[in-house]
Amino acid sequence: MRRLPALIAVLTTLALVSGASAQDTPRPGGVLNWYVYGDPGRLDIHLESPLSVQQAVAGIYSGLLHRDPDDPVKITGDLAERWTVSGDGKTYTFQLRKGVKWHDGQPFTSADVKATFDRVLDPNVKSPRCGSMLKPVVASAEAVDPHTFQVVLKFPAAPFLEYTASAWCRIAAKHVLEKYGDLSKPEAQIGTGPFKFKRYERGSVIEWVKNPDYFIKGLPYLDGVKQYVLVGFPTQLAAAKAGRVQLWDTWPPMKKTDADELRRARGNDVDISQNSINTLFLAFMHTQKPPFDKPDMRRAVHLALDRQEIVAKALEGAGVPCAVLDPKLAGEYALPLEEVNKLPGCRQPKDQDIAEAKRLVEKHYPNGVDVEAAVRSVGNYVDRAQLILSQLRKIGIRGTIKTYESAAGFAVFGKGDFVFLPTQDRAMVTVDAGDLFSLVYTTDAGSNWGKWTDKKTDELTAQGLRETNPAKRKQIYWELQRHILSGAPSAIPVAWVEGFHFVDKKVRGYKFAPTVYDNNTFLKVWLAQ
Repeated sequence: MRRLPALIAVLTTLALVSGASAQDTPRPGGVLNWYVYGDPGRLDIHLESPLSVQQAVAGIYSGLLHRDPDDPVKITGDLAERWTVSGDGKTYTFQLRKGVKWHDGQPFTSADVKATFDRVLDPNVKSPRCGSMLKPVVASAEAVDPHTFQVVLKFPAAPFLEYTASAWCRIAAKHVLEKYGDLSKPEAQIGTGPFKFKRYERGSVIEWVKNPDYFIKGLPYLDGVKQYVLVGFPTQLAAAKAGRVQLWDTWPPMKKTDADELRRARGNDVDISQNSINTLFLAFMHTQKPPFDKPDMRRAVHLALDRQEIVAKALEGAGVPCAVLDPKLAGEYALPLEEVNKLPGCRQPKDQDIAEAKRLVEKHYPNGVDVEAAVRSVGNYVDRAQLILSQLRKIGIRGTIKTYESAAGFAVFGKGDFVFLPTQDRAMVTVDAGDLFSLVYTTDAGSNWGKWTDKKTDELTAQGLRETNPAKRKQIYWELQRHILSGAPSAIPVAWVEGFHFVDKKVRGYKFAPTVYDNNTFLKVWLAQ
């Protein structure tokens, strides 16, 4: 796996400040108090994309592979004990654990893995995370025998193991899918993971309890996990200050002033750290609805947005403006910031770009135009949206905000029932540089909410996925980033988000992972007295 040394250093530092010392002995028992930013709505890990859904069921399911709880930069076996790869790099054979049981007592076999792969690969099933990654690369998937599973790829794909280890590609039980049809309801949350799903009270709490039959003896250490549904940043910060939650490793991250406030309230009881969350702040426009069905209007928005002001005011400086890929995360595959910051729309000062943006708007709407801006009422999205709309008023785009509860907003976006989304973060599923493009920018991307279709973007994304030579792959992704920043896509990169998180010092064995979706099963987490 290719990782940037700087990111590895950051994750190592975070592990040191949040993990137990070598002399600590894990102590069984206790319940970890965590939080989720909003109600998840449907609980189907394969058919949904919000972080709240993944968090709600993170400890319930296992994958073929996962990120190593002791070193989350690494990928290791989960339900697969080991695997081999053919000489041509196209056939992966997984040897599965024996004696694993589903939470209802039924035995786990390769038939369950087959049912899961069939589900997310079905062309008639929209799987915005797992399916959007696997469909372009998987040719076939078969159960060879009860404990052997084989995947044949269309071509050697460098990120295939990253995809397989994704928190969105967890294995579901064949008999559960047959019984319930999907995984949307609490009663369908039957996994093989370290915890069992106990209850979900909308607007209140999601609760897991220890799985006494987990396939690794002695784990998990915790008796359970409670996720309090805390909507709105003031509520989340108040809970952290009061000690109601013991871990803030998730989205939205705290800003520096929030972290300082928490430090004053909790003192030495918490470890606070700043880190990237591998998440891009985007603005989405619907390409099939006026006014953004006109490429000129989308280009005008790109030119008018002052990303530096947005990062300074909305993120308190903790972010990387305008980059399609963040060099701290994507390394050499990211277009150098020196080049990015000289491009129209990204450069400073803004006078020339605003003048051109005004010209483009007046070309189609001499008296300006009114648009409705759809915004989920989570994090500081409303504040961000107000700042963005104030910038767009300078070029004749007048916006009014319509807010949605978190899950309702995602439902609206998925159906395409919007004109403009001024602020929506998209967290990457893996650390592979191509992840963003298959998630947001290709025709079949899981978060292509604006219905953008661009032949060159699709072709370059496919080339990057197939290319195994790092130098050639870099050039493909540089060309793709230049194409996006010079064109009129439906999704405009605003900034890569950074921020602050905390771990209560009683929480031991927790390690920050490269994405917000990983290592939140709490398999090896324990609580000190």
